[in-house]
Amino acid sequence: MEITLSINKEDVMQEVAITTAYTGGKMDNDENALHRISTVDEDENHLERFWEESRADICQELIGLVTFEGMVNDSLIKPIDPVIPSGSVTQSASNSIAVLPPVLNKQHYELRLDVSKSFDEALLPSMKLSLRSFFVHNIVAKWYIYTNKGEAGDYADKATTLLDDIHRKAVYKKKPTRPTYDD
Repeated sequence: MEITLSINKEDVMQEVAITTAYTGGKMDNDENALHRISTVDEDENHLERFWEESRADICQELIGLVTFEGMVNDSLIKPIDPVIPSGSVTQSASNSIAVLPPVLNKQHYELRLDVSKSFDEALLPSMKLSLRSFFVHNIVAKWYIYTNKGEAGDYADKATTLLDDIHRKAVYKKKPTRPTYDD
């Protein structure tokens, strides 16, 4: 059985920028921390390299399961996806449930995995969230090696934990259910 995990690269890079700016802004006794730690447009080449290294880390961890890995053009991110680019939330007139419209994404990252037929599809939303968080934490960890060595290890450890989480969920097999018969 093949499953697909997809995330928006721009969303990940925006979260990296927010995380680094927040960290720099909250540092006490360091007036230059915000300027030194936060990412800016000129850092795009470094961040792109960290993105590519993170992709390689994913493939290495999930070797044997990966059937496709890469950037995919022109797709719709469905409203059930837990990772949705910023968009409007509309209220359905017939009920009080918020309905998210599909969002056309110019390019997104896609990871397809060959998993057991006993794979528990209820794990997909948390795997997608873990994949997004892995990229954010791994890129921030690599950035902090240059700009904020004190927190680089914590972010690297969290990225490793998230990568392990994805792997463990991908190989998890749902317990079989005993059939019931109506007599």
